[in-house]
Parts: sequence; C-alpha cells; structure tokens
Amino acid sequence: MCGNPLVERCLFPEDAVIAPSSEVTRETIRAINPEGGASIVVEERVTETTISYEIPVLTPSEQVRSLHNGAPAVAMTDPDFAGISVTPFTPGASILGRMVVIAKRPGTSADRMFRVFWHPRAALQSNGLGESQGEQTLLFKASVRAHTYTPAARFADVNTQITQYGAIFGVPARTLNDLLTALDTEAAT
Repeated sequence: MCGNPLVERCLFPEDAVIAPSSEVTRETIRAINPEGGASIVVEERVTETTISYEIPVLTPSEQVRSLHNGAPAVAMTDPDFAGISVTPFTPGASILGRMVVIAKRPGTSADRMFRVFWHPRAALQSNGLGESQGEQTLLFKASVRAHTYTPAARFADVNTQITQYGAIFGVPARTLNDLLTALDTEAAT
C-alpha cells in the first residue's frame, strides 16, 4: 500500500503468486427475435465487480503484525507498562490506501519488462494465518475499490486507460523507479 508509512515491505514465500483475481456479474438484456425463435441478447450490463489479492507475508515487521490485527498498535506511555502496545480487536476492519503490485521479471537487463498493477484505492484486511515451508505466514486480503479521480498531467496521454479500478503498466526496468515515484502522488486524496 503506498502513501501509508505504516506499511513496510516484507518478504513473501518463494511459491507465492500475488496477482489480482476478479469476479464480474452481468445482467443479460434480451429482446424478442424479429425472425422468431429464441430471444436475442441485446446487451450484457456489468452489475457487480469484485477484484482482490490474497497476500501471504512470510517475514512480517511488527507494524505489519499489528495491521494484521486490524489497526496499527499504540504503545502505552505509563512507565509500568513499558514495551506494551495495544491494538483494538476489530475483526473485518480494513485499512484504506492506494496499492501498487510489481510483477518482476528475472534478469538484469534494463530493457526487461515489468508489469505494474496500480489501484487508486484498496482495502487491506487480515485474512487469517497460513503456512509456507514450515513457517507461519500472515494472510492478508486486499480488496480493490472503485475510485474516480483526475490523473496528473503527466498521465494525460493515457488518461482513458486509467479506470476507476486503476491500470496495468508495462514498464522497462530502467524507468520503473520513475513510474513508482509518479504513482506515489496519484489519487492521494
């Protein structure tokens, strides 16, 4: 999640596949066939879209552990309680932010292409515990939310490609940092 200093990078299991999954529900609009027989499909309207990621974290920081509980932890200030932090018990709570997922390609060539999934809004929440290679993993679910905003001027030539759910960028390795820097300020409000 970008734009949130509480979410640090962590390591994922080597067999983890972090990619969006989506479900689309459509409503079929039908009309009487003027030639007789079965009705004809005039249109299929999208009535519901769900996009999410399942994210296993193998090496969570303390901040990520507290987020897994549903909210950032707060340290107690009483000297008798030094080292104690408190996190509210809030099952199902989500932390709203912006999200970037980078599908890296092996190699060292500056021309190798990465795919960058950009989502202007996503809700991160705990999704239980898992196991990988004999180690416990914290499982998160990131649900992509619709968010309408006006992209910055530097994205004007691809403005129509950025939907309310975001966009997928094809990026050469040599310009990856430039894109990530530009996306860091996108949809901040």
